[in-house]
Amino acid sequence: MAWLGRLWPIVHDPVTDHLLGVDIDDHRIVEFAADGQFVGYFGQFGEGPGEMRNLRYVEVAGDLVIALDQGNGKLVVFDRATRRLKTEIPLNRFAMDIAMLGDTLVAVLPGPDGALFEVFEPGGRSRGAIGDGGYVGPPCVGCRIVHLGRDLLAVVKPEPPEGRIYRTDGTLFDVFSFTELNHVWEEWREEFLETIRRASGMVAAGGEGRISAGKLWAGTMTGALDGGSFFVNANPENMDVNPAELWILDCRGRVTKRYVFDRPDAIPSAVSGHRIFALGTGREFGVHEYRLPADALPAPSSDTAGGVAQASC
Repeated sequence: MAWLGRLWPIVHDPVTDHLLGVDIDDHRIVEFAADGQFVGYFGQFGEGPGEMRNLRYVEVAGDLVIALDQGNGKLVVFDRATRRLKTEIPLNRFAMDIAMLGDTLVAVLPGPDGALFEVFEPGGRSRGAIGDGGYVGPPCVGCRIVHLGRDLLAVVKPEPPEGRIYRTDGTLFDVFSFTELNHVWEEWREEFLETIRRASGMVAAGGEGRISAGKLWAGTMTGALDGGSFFVNANPENMDVNPAELWILDCRGRVTKRYVFDRPDAIPSAVSGHRIFALGTGREFGVHEYRLPADALPAPSSDTAGGVAQASC
């Protein structure tokens, strides 16, 4: 466990096994080891080069660390090894989230002039504004984007809670929604509470199919897995009674695994391989590491359309 202040969110760098957190008080990126040892930081508060005002999200890939600075309306690109500024990309608009496409390209949500997202090279050249931005609409509060691999991007919005899967060329791949099925939720809730009584840590809760849950705030995505799967946080409204959940969805928005945390104040923030780093938000501020079981990844499947088997992704 690493003891921290006000960091949100955090990302894991698999190359160094370090965590990078958004310091929302000092508007900088703080780097620390998994055991909590401080390593260094990127950027500082301000409006000049390498300075940020209302730092929101950060991505790390290859030799780059890219930050979304909402206050100054720009992307700030740092060198991963030296933590020094490489370049800045002015957006001239309000952006809600970013996602790395491989080790170099970055997608920004939403795009300009009614586009859903825009893709940039590290040097700042735009690869194009793509997709229909009417899906998220302004100001897109709470909307998130994550790269699923296989040339797919997931976009989730919390109000109304639903998601869409797009190809990186902007064409729609699939749609899914969060619906209220109270009778199902009541059954799940009792099952979860009984599981928590008997176990500690994160345990499988079962359940498959399209998303169906009652009275949940759902939609915060924390990362992607190999094979086109991704994670969604599902936090019950009364967190003092119901534990936080983490769902694994396949590339068509179907829930394949559901997990529940023994600590209601442990909110999953970073996913890397089979490791999950959850921020403690209650009396204890810290990062708690969980391990996904070996069978967490969904098995390959196929869909049948018109009698012809088609890959699900």
